[in-house]
Amino acid sequence: MFLASEPTGSTFDLSKFTWLDRKIFELLDMSNGGAALFTFVTVLFSVLISGIIGFEREKKGHSAGLRTHIMVSLGSSLIMCVSIVGTKLLFGGEPFRLAAQVVSGIGFLGAGTIMQTSTDIKGLTTASTLWLCGGIGLACGAGFVAEALIVGAIAMIVLLLLGLYELKSSKFTPSVVVIVDADNPILKKALEIADRLNCYIVDITSNVITYRTRTCSRITINFEKKLSPLKLKAFADELKQTASPYELKVTSLELIEKRKKKKKKETDTK
Repeated sequence: MFLASEPTGSTFDLSKFTWLDRKIFELLDMSNGGAALFTFVTVLFSVLISGIIGFEREKKGHSAGLRTHIMVSLGSSLIMCVSIVGTKLLFGGEPFRLAAQVVSGIGFLGAGTIMQTSTDIKGLTTASTLWLCGGIGLACGAGFVAEALIVGAIAMIVLLLLGLYELKSSKFTPSVVVIVDADNPILKKALEIADRLNCYIVDITSNVITYRTRTCSRITINFEKKLSPLKLKAFADELKQTASPYELKVTSLELIEKRKKKKKKETDTK
């Protein structure tokens, strides 16, 4: 068998793998076109798994969607297939050297999907799914299709089910983020407005940033979950009038859901 012997003379025990993996490995034993058939089957599985993940990203309106995830996984799978078939049949050597370069290369691609604004960071989950699809492509290219299917299923559970949980978690408590001059006494004004409108503030965080060549403060004011959207809007409007921040962003569960619906509508229109 193609994988039956190692350079050290040890035996490669296929019985330890799943039925699907064994069948795919056995394709390499075919005398005519076995390597090509192995590549075709593994690449097909990588496209299927990464396509499902990419579709989920596409539906949510992210920059890297269906095609990007498929292409990353497709390229990774092909490189892994070439590494295994080439090093074993033609050149010899270590088949995983090219795979190591894929892992580092995908990191640069994922970094391109991350966007940092003055009040937020977006694209981290999409960057991680691109990196994951690269790994899925490598796994499929190496013949470990069953393992790739398991990881793909777990990834979809995380993206779909945990995404719903995050909407209800403390990560999405009602909040107001403002960018002001470092010497702006906005905190005193914010506390006065919150006290007058009966808005309970859970915590306030602040950090120094550079905004348009100015040294500014980015202040995040988090409120209790049960704060109504009307009170949150009233607080933000009054704070904007009295403190004159450079930027102001309001986040609430209702606004997040509206933004997602708007993105979905724009995506469907396209």
